[in-house]
Amino acid sequence: MNSLFDAIPYLAAYQTSFLILAVLSLATLIQNFLSAPLSFVHEEQVPGLPLKFDHSKLSFRVLRTYANSVENFPAFGWALLVAIVAGASPLIVNWIAAIYLAFRMLFWAVYYSGVGKVAGGPRTMVFVGGLVSNIVLAGVAIWAIVT
Repeated sequence: MNSLFDAIPYLAAYQTSFLILAVLSLATLIQNFLSAPLSFVHEEQVPGLPLKFDHSKLSFRVLRTYANSVENFPAFGWALLVAIVAGASPLIVNWIAAIYLAFRMLFWAVYYSGVGKVAGGPRTMVFVGGLVSNIVLAGVAIWAIVT
C-alpha cells in the first residue's frame, strides 16, 4: 500500500479535492510566514497588539488577509471532508473545490494589492464568491448525508 488512495480506492475520485486542500493549507502557511517580513520589519505593526493603520498600508492588509484565511480555511476543510466521507458526487465536489480555490487566490491577490474600494469592491466580490461556493459545498455534503 502506497497511500490511502490505494487502501480505499473510492477516495481516488476525490484526489483533486485533496490536492486543493493541500494547496490552500500551504498558501495559508506561506501567508503566515510572510506576515513577519511584510508587517513587522518596518515596525508598522507590533506582534500581539491590535492592528494599526488601515487598508492603505500593506502591513495591515497582509495581517488581515492571513487572519481571513485562518478564519475561512476550517469551514472549507470540514465541508470538503464531510462531502467526501458522505460520498457526494466527486465531479461536483472537485469542481466546487476548484472554484473555491480560484476565488481564494483572487481574494488574496486583490487584498494584497489593495485595489478597489474597501467595502463593495473587487475584494468583497471575490470573498463572496468563495463564501457562496463554500456554502454550496456544505449543502452538497448535507444533501449527500440525508439522501
